[in-house]
Amino acid sequence: MSVNEVGGLQADPRWGRLPDLELDGGYDRLVVVAAHPDDESIGAAGLIARAHDRGMQVYVALLTAGEAADPTVTDGSRHALARMRLAEMEEAVGVLAPGAPVVFLGAQDGHLDECEPHVAAYLTETLGQGSRTLVAAPWREDPHPDHRSAGRAAATAAAAAGARLIEFPVRLWLDTHAGEAPWDRMVQLALTDAERDRKVAAIAAHASQFRSPEVLRTRLAHLAGSVELHVLEPAPVPAQS
Repeated sequence: MSVNEVGGLQADPRWGRLPDLELDGGYDRLVVVAAHPDDESIGAAGLIARAHDRGMQVYVALLTAGEAADPTVTDGSRHALARMRLAEMEEAVGVLAPGAPVVFLGAQDGHLDECEPHVAAYLTETLGQGSRTLVAAPWREDPHPDHRSAGRAAATAAAAAGARLIEFPVRLWLDTHAGEAPWDRMVQLALTDAERDRKVAAIAAHASQFRSPEVLRTRLAHLAGSVELHVLEPAPVPAQS
């Protein structure tokens, strides 16, 4: 299946015609927030690879292990799935930005809203003086509640630290949610062939999420196109102390 044969976002006439994401803003660090392992590869793999290749420090904050990805597994199997997904995350980030740290916060998959203030506080401390930091996080309106919580926490932290925030869709890549895309607020990162190859390899590293080689091929056709989409949302106003 080729990219041109898929539907969803790539079938929209605005695909490939969006303004370019500008990265020449004097940034020397990229902090990526992922609610689950594979969010970073689906939503921001090209950005991570480009930032690393430009010499920016890349730091990945993983909030949950994605242990609830399969609702049919038992508690014991969830622990095994968590370990597997954490290892897959390390492999994927190693493909995109070798040597970049992945810091796991250990929140419960599916319940990120319960610790959202703690995540925001951690990210704010991590960002510090963030004027030269770019933060990439799940879109605050993405259909998955954990993605929304992660996005809100990142937005709060970026506003407090004075960092620039960009947001990436995750579930919007599924055909069932493509109609919810905020095209008027999206920009695109056109990927080189090498960046696309690394994105494909990073997504494929999350092997636990694909039931068969055919599922992997289909998902890659949807997720690893020639451009990566990011959303520019208004930043929240920092709370006054």
